[in-house]
Amino acid sequence: MNFLKLIRFPKALFRITTFLARNLWQARKIPVINKGAYDDVEFIPCTKDLVPYVSKLYAQFHEGIELGLDKKMLYSLAGEKLCLVVRDKKTNQIVGYSLYYFNRRDIKEATIHEGDISLHSDYRGKGIGTAQRLHVLRHFARCPSIKGLSSRIDLDNHSSLRSGQKVGYKIKECYFDQSRGKERAYLICDLAPYRECNTNEEQERTLPRRKDELN
Repeated sequence: MNFLKLIRFPKALFRITTFLARNLWQARKIPVINKGAYDDVEFIPCTKDLVPYVSKLYAQFHEGIELGLDKKMLYSLAGEKLCLVVRDKKTNQIVGYSLYYFNRRDIKEATIHEGDISLHSDYRGKGIGTAQRLHVLRHFARCPSIKGLSSRIDLDNHSSLRSGQKVGYKIKECYFDQSRGKERAYLICDLAPYRECNTNEEQERTLPRRKDELN
Protein backbone atom coordinates (compact mmCIF):
# COMPACT_ATOMS: atom_id res chain seq x y z
CA MET A 1 0.00 0.00 0.00
CA ASN A 2 2.79 2.42 0.90
CA PHE A 3 4.56 1.50 -2.33
CA LEU A 4 1.43 2.37 -4.33
CA LYS A 5 1.19 5.70 -2.55
CA LEU A 6 4.80 6.45 -3.45
CA ILE A 7 4.01 5.77 -7.10
CA ARG A 8 0.83 7.83 -7.12
CA PHE A 9 2.16 10.85 -5.24
CA PRO A 10 4.48 12.18 -8.00
CA LYS A 11 1.69 11.78 -10.55
CA ALA A 12 -0.81 13.62 -8.35
CA LEU A 13 1.71 16.37 -7.59
CA PHE A 14 2.48 16.79 -11.30
CA ARG A 15 -1.25 16.93 -12.14
CA ILE A 16 -1.95 19.57 -9.48
CA THR A 17 1.11 21.64 -10.40
CA THR A 18 0.25 21.55 -14.10
CA PHE A 19 -3.38 22.45 -13.43
CA LEU A 20 -2.43 25.40 -11.21
CA ALA A 21 0.24 26.69 -13.58
CA ARG A 22 -2.13 26.58 -16.56
CA ASN A 23 -4.98 28.31 -14.73
CA LEU A 24 -2.98 30.93 -12.87
CA TRP A 25 -1.23 31.91 -16.09
CA GLN A 26 -4.57 32.36 -17.87
CA ALA A 27 -6.20 34.08 -14.88
CA ARG A 28 -3.70 36.92 -15.02
CA LYS A 29 -5.70 38.31 -17.98
CA ILE A 30 -9.05 38.14 -16.21
CA PRO A 31 -10.52 40.96 -14.07
CA VAL A 32 -12.19 40.44 -10.70
CA ILE A 33 -15.87 39.45 -10.89
CA ASN A 34 -18.21 42.41 -10.41
CA LYS A 35 -20.80 42.23 -7.66
CA GLY A 36 -24.45 41.93 -8.65
CA ALA A 37 -27.90 41.20 -7.25
CA TYR A 38 -31.06 39.34 -8.18
CA ASP A 39 -34.11 39.51 -5.90
CA ASP A 40 -33.02 38.20 -2.46
CA VAL A 41 -29.53 37.01 -3.46
CA GLU A 42 -26.29 38.67 -4.42
CA PHE A 43 -23.52 37.53 -6.73
CA ILE A 44 -20.03 38.07 -5.34
CA PRO A 45 -16.47 36.97 -6.22
CA CYS A 46 -15.06 34.07 -4.21
CA THR A 47 -12.42 35.37 -1.83
CA LYS A 48 -10.01 33.06 -0.01
CA ASP A 49 -12.11 33.03 3.16
CA LEU A 50 -15.16 31.80 1.22
CA VAL A 51 -13.45 28.75 -0.29
CA PRO A 52 -14.19 26.45 2.71
CA TYR A 53 -17.90 27.37 2.52
CA VAL A 54 -18.00 26.72 -1.21
CA SER A 55 -16.26 23.37 -0.66
CA LYS A 56 -18.82 22.33 1.97
CA LEU A 57 -21.71 23.32 -0.26
CA TYR A 58 -20.05 21.46 -3.13
CA ALA A 59 -20.02 18.33 -0.93
CA GLN A 60 -23.79 18.60 -0.45
CA PHE A 61 -24.25 18.25 -4.20
CA HIS A 62 -21.60 15.54 -4.68
CA GLU A 63 -22.35 12.80 -2.14
CA GLY A 64 -20.16 14.25 0.60
CA ILE A 65 -17.06 14.75 -1.56
CA GLU A 66 -15.55 18.21 -1.10
CA LEU A 67 -13.57 20.15 -3.69
CA GLY A 68 -10.28 18.59 -4.70
CA LEU A 69 -7.02 20.06 -3.45
CA ASP A 70 -6.25 21.49 -6.90
CA LYS A 71 -9.55 23.44 -6.99
CA LYS A 72 -9.22 24.62 -3.39
CA MET A 73 -5.73 25.97 -4.12
CA LEU A 74 -6.85 27.58 -7.38
CA TYR A 75 -9.83 29.40 -5.86
CA SER A 76 -7.79 30.45 -2.84
CA LEU A 77 -5.37 32.14 -5.24
CA ALA A 78 -7.66 33.28 -8.08
CA GLY A 79 -11.21 32.69 -6.90
CA GLU A 80 -12.13 36.36 -7.27
CA LYS A 81 -11.67 35.93 -11.03
CA LEU A 82 -12.81 32.35 -11.57
CA CYS A 83 -15.50 31.55 -8.99
CA LEU A 84 -18.86 33.24 -8.52
CA VAL A 85 -20.63 32.85 -5.16
CA VAL A 86 -24.37 33.23 -4.62
CA ARG A 87 -25.23 34.58 -1.18
CA ASP A 88 -28.58 35.21 0.49
CA LYS A 89 -28.71 38.92 1.26
CA LYS A 90 -30.77 38.46 4.43
CA THR A 91 -28.95 35.53 6.06
CA ASN A 92 -25.50 35.88 4.43
CA GLN A 93 -25.66 32.13 3.78
CA ILE A 94 -23.79 30.78 0.74
CA VAL A 95 -26.50 29.13 -1.37
CA GLY A 96 -24.79 28.57 -4.72
CA TYR A 97 -21.64 28.88 -6.77
CA SER A 98 -20.23 28.79 -10.29
CA LEU A 99 -16.77 27.24 -10.67
CA TYR A 100 -14.63 27.90 -13.76
CA TYR A 101 -11.21 26.75 -14.88
CA PHE A 102 -9.18 26.05 -18.02
CA ASN A 103 -8.79 22.53 -19.40
CA ARG A 104 -6.22 21.79 -22.08
CA ARG A 105 -9.00 21.78 -24.68
CA ASP A 106 -10.07 25.23 -23.52
CA ILE A 107 -6.59 26.60 -24.15
CA LYS A 108 -6.71 25.29 -27.73
CA GLU A 109 -10.21 26.62 -28.40
CA ALA A 110 -9.93 29.92 -26.45
CA THR A 111 -12.71 28.96 -24.04
CA ILE A 112 -13.03 28.56 -20.27
CA HIS A 113 -14.81 25.59 -18.71
CA GLU A 114 -17.87 25.72 -16.48
CA GLY A 115 -16.68 23.09 -14.04
CA ASP A 116 -19.75 23.13 -11.82
CA ILE A 117 -22.72 25.41 -11.26
CA SER A 118 -25.03 24.62 -8.36
CA LEU A 119 -27.80 26.28 -6.42
CA HIS A 120 -29.54 25.22 -3.21
CA SER A 121 -32.93 23.61 -3.92
CA ASP A 122 -34.81 26.33 -1.99
CA TYR A 123 -33.61 28.92 -4.52
CA ARG A 124 -34.38 27.04 -7.72
CA GLY A 125 -37.25 27.78 -10.08
CA LYS A 126 -37.01 31.53 -9.42
CA GLY A 127 -34.79 32.56 -12.33
CA ILE A 128 -31.70 32.77 -10.11
CA GLY A 129 -29.86 30.02 -11.98
CA THR A 130 -30.27 31.80 -15.31
CA ALA A 131 -29.29 35.16 -13.82
CA GLN A 132 -26.28 33.42 -12.26
CA ARG A 133 -25.14 32.21 -15.68
CA LEU A 134 -25.78 35.59 -17.30
CA HIS A 135 -23.67 37.36 -14.68
CA VAL A 136 -20.73 35.04 -15.40
CA LEU A 137 -21.11 35.34 -19.16
CA ARG A 138 -20.92 39.12 -18.95
CA HIS A 139 -17.92 38.81 -16.66
CA PHE A 140 -15.90 36.67 -19.07
CA ALA A 141 -17.07 38.79 -22.01
CA ARG A 142 -14.75 41.44 -20.57
CA CYS A 143 -11.79 39.20 -21.51
CA PRO A 144 -10.85 39.57 -25.20
CA SER A 145 -8.74 36.38 -25.10
CA ILE A 146 -11.77 34.20 -24.17
CA LYS A 147 -14.14 33.49 -27.07
CA GLY A 148 -16.64 31.32 -25.24
CA LEU A 149 -17.54 29.10 -22.32
CA SER A 150 -17.56 25.30 -22.44
CA SER A 151 -19.71 23.00 -20.33
CA ARG A 152 -20.59 19.33 -19.90
CA ILE A 153 -24.15 18.45 -18.86
CA ASP A 154 -25.92 15.12 -18.42
CA LEU A 155 -28.57 14.75 -21.11
CA ASP A 156 -31.14 13.75 -18.50
CA ASN A 157 -30.48 16.96 -16.54
CA HIS A 158 -33.21 18.83 -18.37
CA SER A 159 -33.31 21.87 -16.06
CA SER A 160 -29.58 22.57 -16.50
CA LEU A 161 -29.82 22.08 -20.25
CA ARG A 162 -32.74 24.50 -20.50
CA SER A 163 -31.00 27.06 -18.31
CA GLY A 164 -27.80 26.82 -20.36
CA GLN A 165 -29.53 26.96 -23.74
CA LYS A 166 -31.59 29.96 -22.63
CA VAL A 167 -28.41 32.05 -22.27
CA GLY A 168 -26.77 30.77 -25.47
CA TYR A 169 -25.14 27.38 -24.84
CA LYS A 170 -25.30 25.11 -27.89
CA ILE A 171 -24.60 21.37 -27.98
CA LYS A 172 -21.47 20.62 -29.99
CA GLU A 173 -21.24 16.87 -29.35
CA CYS A 174 -22.82 14.08 -27.31
CA TYR A 175 -20.97 11.14 -25.81
CA PHE A 176 -21.29 8.38 -23.24
CA ASP A 177 -19.31 8.98 -20.06
CA GLN A 178 -18.34 5.54 -18.74
CA SER A 179 -17.20 6.89 -15.37
CA ARG A 180 -20.66 8.37 -14.76
CA GLY A 181 -22.61 5.81 -16.74
CA LYS A 182 -24.53 8.56 -18.51
CA GLU A 183 -25.01 10.22 -21.87
CA ARG A 184 -23.58 13.73 -21.73
CA ALA A 185 -23.42 16.79 -23.95
CA TYR A 186 -20.45 19.08 -24.58
CA LEU A 187 -21.71 22.62 -25.06
CA ILE A 188 -20.22 25.97 -26.06
CA CYS A 189 -21.58 29.45 -25.43
CA ASP A 190 -20.26 32.16 -27.76
CA LEU A 191 -19.38 35.32 -25.83
CA ALA A 192 -19.65 37.66 -28.82
CA PRO A 193 -23.25 38.76 -28.07
CA TYR A 194 -22.27 39.61 -24.50
CA ARG A 195 -19.35 41.83 -25.42
CA GLU A 196 -21.83 44.54 -26.47
CA CYS A 197 -22.96 44.94 -22.85
CA ASN A 198 -19.71 44.42 -20.97
CA THR A 199 -19.42 47.79 -19.23
CA ASN A 200 -20.47 48.09 -15.61
CA GLU A 201 -23.28 50.50 -16.46
CA GLU A 202 -24.74 48.23 -19.14
CA GLN A 203 -24.47 45.16 -16.92
CA GLU A 204 -26.37 46.97 -14.17
CA ARG A 205 -29.10 48.00 -16.62
CA THR A 206 -29.54 44.70 -18.45
CA LEU A 207 -29.03 42.06 -15.71
CA PRO A 208 -32.51 40.70 -14.90
CA ARG A 209 -33.59 41.04 -11.28
CA ARG A 210 -36.90 39.21 -11.34
CA LYS A 211 -38.19 36.02 -12.86
CA ASP A 212 -40.54 37.88 -15.23
CA GLU A 213 -37.59 39.72 -16.79
CA LEU A 214 -36.17 36.41 -18.04
CA ASN A 215 -39.23 35.66 -20.23
